[in-house]
Amino acid sequence: MAPPLLTIADAGINLGDRWLLRGADLALHAGDRLALVGRNGAGKSSLMKLLAGQGEMDEGSLWVAPGA
Repeated sequence: MAPPLLTIADAGINLGDRWLLRGADLALHAGDRLALVGRNGAGKSSLMKLLAGQGEMDEGSLWVAPGA
């Protein structure tokens, strides 16, 4: 399998006194599809903003392959 185009490791997004996302890991490869499902306020939109480069993590790391 080819290396991932995008990798998130131990990601955390904090909103005030609440963690929307914590300890999340994700690797996306060419041709992968991603579906996010969850209740209101679970952090789906925050994660998508992070993947689009429009959000920030409070902990963890994000790596995007050059040209991806």
